[in-house]
Amino acid sequence: MRSTLTIFSIGFRVILRDTVMLVLIPAPFLVGAAFHFLLPWLNHFLAQRFATTIENYYALTDGVMMLLSPTLLTMSSAFLLLEESDEGISSYYQITPAGRLHYLMARVGIPSLWGLFCSVLIGLVFGLSAISFPNILAISFIATLFSCAVAMMIVSFAANRVEGLAISKLTGITLIGALIPWFITDSWRWIVGILPTFWLGRLTQGTSFGFNLFLGIVTSLLWIAFFTKKFLLKISH
Repeated sequence: MRSTLTIFSIGFRVILRDTVMLVLIPAPFLVGAAFHFLLPWLNHFLAQRFATTIENYYALTDGVMMLLSPTLLTMSSAFLLLEESDEGISSYYQITPAGRLHYLMARVGIPSLWGLFCSVLIGLVFGLSAISFPNILAISFIATLFSCAVAMMIVSFAANRVEGLAISKLTGITLIGALIPWFITDSWRWIVGILPTFWLGRLTQGTSFGFNLFLGIVTSLLWIAFFTKKFLLKISH
């Protein structure tokens, strides 16, 4: 544990000196505040001008808000991993199996735990819907696991930070999974179940809690395992 915290503190000092990575730390709260104050205004505007509302989708927007919180935080970890990989520092931490564990826990594990806390807090403070506390915890937990998978996906495919920024934008496509349960009722929608965000979206609907939570965790862990293995093979060469 001491080794993990030492490696984390070294990386955190690097983040504090990098504007791009540093701005991602408060970003979840800025997103939460924007959702909380702008969506009711938009809802009021639509009701007055077009006689329609988005109030029925507040649970979905709360879920997306809680999903973005840990994802933005672990993206900063992904950029740090890419920077250390470019400089050969990551190879230094890979000397022993224990080193690999401490390294990934320090770079992705600890930031994701902070992301979990932020996600729950944002859901409680900025949430606009009546999502129950157990659902907030479940959504935040899946969001955190998924954020780890996103971070490992970025570092697995990107060769440097420039490519990492491009791939991080492409990962936004995976957010579509959260929208599918709300707007698609055809049976083919279950194909999208390979995305952890699909089960997160179903959790925001407040149905089949245990079933959606279980499959959300399983799919997230499969993504983490696949991309972590790919990343370790990449840096071992």
